[in-house]
Amino acid sequence: MKFAAVDFGTNSCRLLIAEILAGKGLVPLYRGLYQNRLGQGLSKSGKISEEAIKRTLKCLAEYTELIQKSQVLASRAVATSAVRDAGNRNYFLEIMTPYFPGAIDIIDGEEEACLTYQGVKHGLSLEQYPVVVDPGGGSTEIIFKQDNSIFIKSLPLGAVRASESQLSREAMLKLLEDGLGDIDRLRGHPLVLVGGTATSLAAMKMALIEYKPEIIHGQVLSFEEVSDLSRRLFSISLEERKKIPGLQPERADIIPQGSRIIELIMWLLSAQEMIVSESDLLDGIIWSLYYRNM
Repeated sequence: MKFAAVDFGTNSCRLLIAEILAGKGLVPLYRGLYQNRLGQGLSKSGKISEEAIKRTLKCLAEYTELIQKSQVLASRAVATSAVRDAGNRNYFLEIMTPYFPGAIDIIDGEEEACLTYQGVKHGLSLEQYPVVVDPGGGSTEIIFKQDNSIFIKSLPLGAVRASESQLSREAMLKLLEDGLGDIDRLRGHPLVLVGGTATSLAAMKMALIEYKPEIIHGQVLSFEEVSDLSRRLFSISLEERKKIPGLQPERADIIPQGSRIIELIMWLLSAQEMIVSESDLLDGIIWSLYYRNM
């Protein structure tokens, strides 16, 4: 059975078309990424700009054509931090809905975290319960499930938001500490990171000339490696960052703050290393569509 999932993120609009096969699980057929910067200027204006809406609509039209050609059984698009925080979110939905064959839903941070966790659970084989962190463009989701207990937090801190607000390290740390509260039970478990910042750090570590998800998936970065990369990113100019092997030039302006968010989370959790997962929110949406249509 084929399914399609779209994520309207703060920094990028992503597509996953996949098939669920017996004995193989989720098999990606197509992954799309478009840096549409939906949340650009949102922290100041409180609204999604017309320019960002036009960029996103162009992307969605292309994605819809691919989805229709793939003859999927069902599709779903979700809008996360940027859209749920925008004063004109209903206007955004009115513009986008006619151009997409499935449902477009604005999801809260808790559902976003749960779908991400589901994607990671199916995509990585881990012996212990993981702490899953998704540092996005506008928000950071943290989720941990063990037996009957669940810890979910969605914090208004992301790479785009922090970059536009020029948040200091101290301000970021306080926001994380206040938002997370008692995190003792999160320590000592595998730390899994998803999203563009985490995958970019892994690609930079490996100096990849051509991005290959199958190589990035499951990569391990130590706390020292993340700290060193973060310091380097802050110490060089934007133009120098654009030339770093493994880093998309379009992400060069927000990667320093994004790397700092990850570094601080690792420090707070006393995590010596992190595992990077390519399986994330989109994979979780695909699995949820599969379970609905079984």
